[in-house]
Amino acid sequence: MNDVNKEKREFIRTKVRRLTSIVKHEGVYKLIKEDEISTPTPTNVKDISTGGLRTISEYELIKGAFIDLTIPGIEALDSGIVKCEVIRSLFDGDNYTYDIGLRFKPPNTDYLKQLVELLKTY
Repeated sequence: MNDVNKEKREFIRTKVRRLTSIVKHEGVYKLIKEDEISTPTPTNVKDISTGGLRTISEYELIKGAFIDLTIPGIEALDSGIVKCEVIRSLFDGDNYTYDIGLRFKPPNTDYLKQLVELLKTY
């Protein structure tokens, strides 16, 4: 397997749209306003289950915020939008990235089951 194919498997291009959220960030409550449009973002999925996923991103997502994650069409699976809550966002100063944990809202849907199976073999 060459590195180009490996690279394609590690990243999927998603779109992220922040939803209105009130979060506690650095000891202060903060209002995050809803984005008008989704932002295309390459997402490096490290772990995924029907309950959520772990990703590495150069963009910070604040713990407690809610987002819409647009999943691109993959093989027989149509594109879909999955609502998520940010449950972890840890800065990695060595790599200047964030280790982000997302919980699907709601978890364990048929769509998520299909997505997990495809990403495991993709």
